[in-house]
Amino acid sequence: LNDTNPRSLIVRLCDVLSSLRIHGVVFEDDTRSQAVAQILDFISAQTSVPIVGINGGSAIVLTPKEKGSTFLQLGSSTQQQLQVIFEVLEEYDWTAFAVVTTLFPGYEDFVDYVEVLTDSSFIGWEHRGVLTLNLTDDPEGTRLRRQLREVSAQIRLLYCSREEAEAIFRAARDAGLAGPGYIWFVVGTNLGGSDQLPE
Repeated sequence: LNDTNPRSLIVRLCDVLSSLRIHGVVFEDDTRSQAVAQILDFISAQTSVPIVGINGGSAIVLTPKEKGSTFLQLGSSTQQQLQVIFEVLEEYDWTAFAVVTTLFPGYEDFVDYVEVLTDSSFIGWEHRGVLTLNLTDDPEGTRLRRQLREVSAQIRLLYCSREEAEAIFRAARDAGLAGPGYIWFVVGTNLGGSDQLPE
């Protein structure tokens, strides 16, 4: 299935499911659209056919799933990613960090989960604050560079969309905050799927 617009995706999947004796579907796409995952979840719930999303939009983790859905996504949740990142921070004794987010949906849950991880730990974490960026009314990136310079931690946990990450890293590079001495961990369920690596 090469076309991932909602109507054609639903029609093609329903045609395949109704014409063949299928026990399950493994689905991979090259989009970063959560709509694909929502469609697959809906189809699984309606048809009782197990569907496994392995890449792209189909692997963007949905919670909660439709009642009766057997849609499995092979992607890690934001909480799982944070748990791994905090293991790395602990391993290297990087206890001072700051959180940088945009207004991307889920940012409040991200901030809350960082607090849960730090408050429930015996490690002496030094949480140096949360910076929530609004990228919509700063076309030149001047305010963004200034705000990024004000963050005092060299370890930064970033939660945003892929497009926002590109703008943030461009501003961080321009402000001298993306070179040696700075470590950025980018967290999110929608960051993969590009053939181009950031500079």
